[in-house]
Amino acid sequence: MTAALDALRRAYPKAEIHVVVTSNWAPLLENHPGVDKIWPYERKKETTARARAIARLAFRLRKESFDCAINLHASPSSSILAFGTGAPVRSIHFHGHNHRNRYSTVDIPGKGAVKPITERDMDTIRALDIYIPEGLTPRVYLDSAEFVRGEEYIFNMGLNNPVLALGLGASRPTKIWPLERFAALAIRWCDRTGGSAISVVAGNEEALNSDFNEAVDEQLELIIEDSARRKQLRDQIKNLVGIPIRHLASVLRHCDVLVGNDSGPRHLAVSVQTPTITLIGPEHPYEWHPYPTDIHPYMYIENLACRKDAAEGMPAWCGLEICTVERHQCMKQIKVDQVLEKCFQVTQL
Repeated sequence: MTAALDALRRAYPKAEIHVVVTSNWAPLLENHPGVDKIWPYERKKETTARARAIARLAFRLRKESFDCAINLHASPSSSILAFGTGAPVRSIHFHGHNHRNRYSTVDIPGKGAVKPITERDMDTIRALDIYIPEGLTPRVYLDSAEFVRGEEYIFNMGLNNPVLALGLGASRPTKIWPLERFAALAIRWCDRTGGSAISVVAGNEEALNSDFNEAVDEQLELIIEDSARRKQLRDQIKNLVGIPIRHLASVLRHCDVLVGNDSGPRHLAVSVQTPTITLIGPEHPYEWHPYPTDIHPYMYIENLACRKDAAEGMPAWCGLEICTVERHQCMKQIKVDQVLEKCFQVTQL
């Protein structure tokens, strides 16, 4: 939503703009010039507790007497919340192609059309008769102290430049490139550039990071013959596990490139102007990779018959959590050599 907020601020430079956002992601909006106040919200898992929390928050928001409420990616509860603010103008967009836009007082343009996810968000702003060009990218605004902290963090880890970041996780296993390939990529990057690599995982992905470290040790034995050289390279492959999200953003700002699955870290890297290479398997990149491919290319195997879950007229995709029959070919056909060469292209090394 950061790009949408940038566009909204340009359209209304003197408006007071408040944002309701779940607490985990509220830090991303700190220092954003399009935000005057952040309302952190903890989304309850239990239905009754969630309904009560929404009602309490709606009551508090209603006291602000907002002129307009905008809901970019509406859920049933958030659309009710937008309605509950009492704002006379409401732009509420359900992204689902077959869902109506509940409680919206304006027509959302492009409803039902297949388009990149950020453009659907922008349609919610365009519904207010605001012109927004296509192709705007998200932005996290780091202050000078955060910028320096990221640089110091990399220095204190003992990492050599250039630095390759690796986004290991994803929302489901079928979206994850094999860890032994991430490991081989890290080794070959460090060997060829004299630089370093850092894996990036969330706090609940420690097992994934542990498996990656084991894969690094195994791949070093396979790739590097000299034991002294293996030790040198191993010392230049480090881990970032569960650090605060703005801290992670400051570190990624000082990396030369991030290679990752279709998941949060690559969006965060884009937002701090770090080049990315995204490894996309079961889902189609058209909707989920809305970035310029000269700086943020993706790797994707076209025309696989096993992507069978799309509705008629929609881009092909697969919703499997685990792939056994097709042996995860959508990700395994992406080779380490291909990704490494793409790294050199975007970094111009």
